[in-house]
Amino acid sequence: MQATRPTPPQWPPGTTVVQIATFNEAASIGPLLEAVHAIVPHAQILVIDDNSPDGTAKIVTKQSKEKEYIHLLLRIDRRGLGTATLEGLQFARKMGAEFAIHLDGDLSHDPADLPRLLEALTPPNEEPFDIAIGSRKIPGGNTVGWSVKRRVISWLVCRFTRVALRVPVRDGSSGFRAIRMQCIAKIDLTNLSSGYAFFEDFLWRAHRSGARITEIPITFTNRKIGKSKANGIEMLRGAYDLIKLAVYTCLKR
Repeated sequence: MQATRPTPPQWPPGTTVVQIATFNEAASIGPLLEAVHAIVPHAQILVIDDNSPDGTAKIVTKQSKEKEYIHLLLRIDRRGLGTATLEGLQFARKMGAEFAIHLDGDLSHDPADLPRLLEALTPPNEEPFDIAIGSRKIPGGNTVGWSVKRRVISWLVCRFTRVALRVPVRDGSSGFRAIRMQCIAKIDLTNLSSGYAFFEDFLWRAHRSGARITEIPITFTNRKIGKSKANGIEMLRGAYDLIKLAVYTCLKR
């Protein structure tokens, strides 16, 4: 794990960090960084890049030298959305962040929803939540630009997470989520799924640890720039990881 410049011992108390895991997102990362800062100007922004050959890290490095709220973790010889997200959370925890929000680097998640996710963690006159998910599957949520095949696969994965893994959420595969960092200490993070099953695996472990989880509706817009990193092998690997979790859940009932 490498940072582009020396970082302070810790961020100020109450810090929110917006983290973005990237691989070949040079076309979208600049506008995304600008949009995130415009919506949540108080937040730190952390980009975790898997040494993108298209120069994504170079763009972030240049921005980080000009703007002290932008940070880069450059991963060499490591790939995967799950491990990148986990390293981002571990970095945020080390820096003393109170809240972390993850969103995709391809502009499919609307930065305008960031404040709503943060607010959902601390609803008025209610017990605080530990995780708030930007959900496509609850009333008011929507997905734009997906094929029928991708919609079916998404429905099956989310249904599997809710029924087989017994995680009480509608959109367990959403990567747009806010986390209250103090809950991380209670979650077993060893041997987490490294690929596309990471988000379901993390929620499964968080739920088992007693974390309170809520969902708010968002609109997910399929990427218009660049190419999806999902492929058949990664999807099969993710399905295998989910089946292993389901077997373990059944055995522990």
